[in-house]
Amino acid sequence: MWAAQKYGAENIFTVSFNYGQKHAVELDCAKTAAKLLGAAAHWVLNIPALKQIGDSALLTSADVNESKDGLPASFVPARNIIFLSQAAALAYKLDCANLITGVSEADYSGYPDCRGQTLKLLEQTLNAGLEANLEIVMPLLRKNKAEIWEMARQCGGTDGVELIREHTHTCYNGDHTTRHEWGYGCAKCPACQLRRKGYAEFRAKVK
Repeated sequence: MWAAQKYGAENIFTVSFNYGQKHAVELDCAKTAAKLLGAAAHWVLNIPALKQIGDSALLTSADVNESKDGLPASFVPARNIIFLSQAAALAYKLDCANLITGVSEADYSGYPDCRGQTLKLLEQTLNAGLEANLEIVMPLLRKNKAEIWEMARQCGGTDGVELIREHTHTCYNGDHTTRHEWGYGCAKCPACQLRRKGYAEFRAKVK
């Protein structure tokens, strides 16, 4: 929504990644959201190597509530770095100047590739490798979940909040059938707990 408002939906190309994740529902949600927002095109890029080399709980039957080496079990090593590298190649093909990503380090799960410093260094590397002038835009970087809900409201009003609630997916257990006031999910995994907490804080401020 933010990108469509800032740059015009007709100038937005959305990208999702099929990397062998256990739950394809996030791909379906991304496609639907892109269509509702009027994006110029939606791409799905396949990255099977992540499943070959990773043992994240998002790729295996491991418990999403466990941790390993100080990081959540849901951590997929280098995922965002690989995603943005692939997106940069696509941006080069489409002659796009900006890569917009929804990473946040305000209440993130501890992923090192969600840090602004990491992605600014990646930006420099991509521009050197492509001889380009791409900018990695991170509108959510300093925002917590409550502030992200508020951003949706500011960008799209009630419809914006409803789009996030109905057509986005964050549940690590892939539950997109159990509906809550904050959207769909198991309500037990770390991602659902963050989403529920953020929505409650958002609602408390807008009442």
